[in-house]
Amino acid sequence: MESTNYKYDISVIIPTYNRSKLLSYTLESLLLQTISKDRFEVIIADDGSADDTGEMVKQYATKLNLKYLYQEDKGYRPASARNMGIRAAEGKLCVFIDSSVILNLNSLEEHLNFYARNGWKAAAIGYVYGFDHNEESEEFLKELVVITNPAESIKRLSQYSVYLDVRDVHYTKYEDKLEGLPAPWYYFWTCHVSVPTEQLLQVGLFDEKFDGRWGSEDNELAFRLHQGGVKIGLLRAATSIHYPHGKDKGERQKEGHLNCAYFHQKFPTLETRIFFDTYMRNEFVDINDLIIMELVGIEK
Repeated sequence: MESTNYKYDISVIIPTYNRSKLLSYTLESLLLQTISKDRFEVIIADDGSADDTGEMVKQYATKLNLKYLYQEDKGYRPASARNMGIRAAEGKLCVFIDSSVILNLNSLEEHLNFYARNGWKAAAIGYVYGFDHNEESEEFLKELVVITNPAESIKRLSQYSVYLDVRDVHYTKYEDKLEGLPAPWYYFWTCHVSVPTEQLLQVGLFDEKFDGRWGSEDNELAFRLHQGGVKIGLLRAATSIHYPHGKDKGERQKEGHLNCAYFHQKFPTLETRIFFDTYMRNEFVDINDLIIMELVGIEK
């Protein structure tokens, strides 16, 4: 991969649907990045919004290298939306964030640093404060966050254990070393991750058969990356905030079961079976530990 083949170092891809205000918070954080704006582009992949998203995005057209892509509303289609963004990307690296994520000032710079250290057959998981926060603490989280000052907001959130990234307990257990685990793809959630564009093209992008339901399309993409020899690592230095917004967790969990079942049917392995079993029990447990224990049992 030669950098001269790409117009930008980074393509930031943000799928969105009827979240104009939240998206504006994300875009504001991109204006504050420590790397020069001529080094990255921002691709809004609109999944059929009916609010003022299109008009709001125009306000940033002269402030960022911005592409606004729109697909007709045919239901929840995050895989298709992200693929639309990837196909339009002119950056060597794709950074995926949600339209409720506020990046710290140096986040994009830290993503580039990660690949300078690890090479381009890698993928990075950014750190997300407030994800997945306890709903009872939502209002206080909003009080702690100042949209125009992500660095100070993250400093405040870091003082409360309830606002740590929900995956942090697993990261700490493995001393932040995910690369050697049997299922590092378990922690790959597209609220804040990065993957080299070439690696995405090689594995065939997101599987659009996941469209219509919530969940697992990001894990399944990361599974294919992992199977192809891409090292998936934690990038704790690339910090961000998941700004709270309403969501129906019960409905998402139901949809997630269906997508998780499809994932396991597509790749019927020990790892995906354990992932599916724990998902069916609505448990966010350490599947890597479960996989390792079962592998040891098989060897015995």
